[in-house]
Amino acid sequence: MENITSFELKSNQYVLTLVCFPGFPFGKLLQDVREKFQRSAKFFRNGQMAVSFTGRELTEDEKRQIVQAITESCQLDITCVIEASGNEEKEAELIARNINETAENTAALVTHSLRNGQRLTFGRTVVILGDVQPGAEVISDGSVIVLGIAMGILRAGASGNEHTFITGTVLKPFELSISGRKAVSGIRKTQIDREYAPDPKVAYLKEGHISIDPLTGNLFDEILHPKKDPEEE
Repeated sequence: MENITSFELKSNQYVLTLVCFPGFPFGKLLQDVREKFQRSAKFFRNGQMAVSFTGRELTEDEKRQIVQAITESCQLDITCVIEASGNEEKEAELIARNINETAENTAALVTHSLRNGQRLTFGRTVVILGDVQPGAEVISDGSVIVLGIAMGILRAGASGNEHTFITGTVLKPFELSISGRKAVSGIRKTQIDREYAPDPKVAYLKEGHISIDPLTGNLFDEILHPKKDPEEE
């Protein structure tokens, strides 16, 4: 009897697109993904690609499980999860092409602005050379650095790392969160406001709460390498 698969795989040089068919249990989908990439391990090993999902709704946890299954099965480095507005394949490819990662501990680099409806997920710190427009979203297990105007939704420390931060040349997000702590602003603009003057700020956790302070030279060291309480040593 022919084995019925729960997804179809499409790929180009930059993006893996998993077309996930509705009607199958998630456990079946996860197992099919694992088996497919185990069979293709030699082809994908040590490569770097972005991944995109279409065909059925998946939770963030389900996407993480699928990405983990892929990386464990064939040692493919998934640079990010892309959700481009309108599921436009060319748009997703452009984003992936502009993400340059060279080693496990380096940051991802996005070399253009993110538009309304675009959503990127990273397993490490991301640097964006451009704006994050209203309606765009960036999720990172590390920190989020925007060298432009940040007015979208920004999430750092998504996997629980409290020693992460969010910074921007102009930091005016609709919503930001760090390690699950969330703050929502009153800004409801639908497009970038070019009237904002550069005013670099850093959002980080201070005593369990989000603090937003002007960017200073020693602030990053305090966030990334906090001094231990003498009583804890």
